[in-house]
Amino acid sequence: MKIAIETASALVYLHSSEIIHRDVKTANILLDHNFGVKVADFGLSRLVPNNVTHVSTTTQGTPGYLDPQYHQRYQLTDKSDVYSFGVVLIELISSMVAVDLDRSQDEIGLANLALNRIQRCAIDELIDPVLGYDTNPETTNMITLVAELAFRCLQYDSDMRPTMNEVLDVDGYSSCW
Repeated sequence: MKIAIETASALVYLHSSEIIHRDVKTANILLDHNFGVKVADFGLSRLVPNNVTHVSTTTQGTPGYLDPQYHQRYQLTDKSDVYSFGVVLIELISSMVAVDLDRSQDEIGLANLALNRIQRCAIDELIDPVLGYDTNPETTNMITLVAELAFRCLQYDSDMRPTMNEVLDVDGYSSCW
């Protein structure tokens, strides 16, 4: 949870500074010797003034993390980072990779797999057993809340996604944040 919270905080800072990272993924979340988060690799980052709704630009980013609306419309917004963060959240609770060609065609992307499982109320099929999802109510509740937050971040329509500020301020998540 510390990694997720610190990553979200870093993205809030970037977005408040008018910077969209554009390549949020687990490989770009580095940990120091105390497991403190350092968000890295700003090679694809873009400056997007707060007074504009989006920037039209060529799509860049990593498959599996790329906002599908950005990919389709070439319109970069801060919600593109939110989508990518949702994939990172699912990776944290599932221990699955963002893209796996050995999964079924409609679940090659972890985001699709997660949305499918969450919509079917089959979160238990998504969670890494090592996390002990069913071991105690507190763990079950925390993982369920993270999965629900990821679900919101992974919405196709960017208007349906929370901002990174809202991710940190979500009511009901205070027990795990």
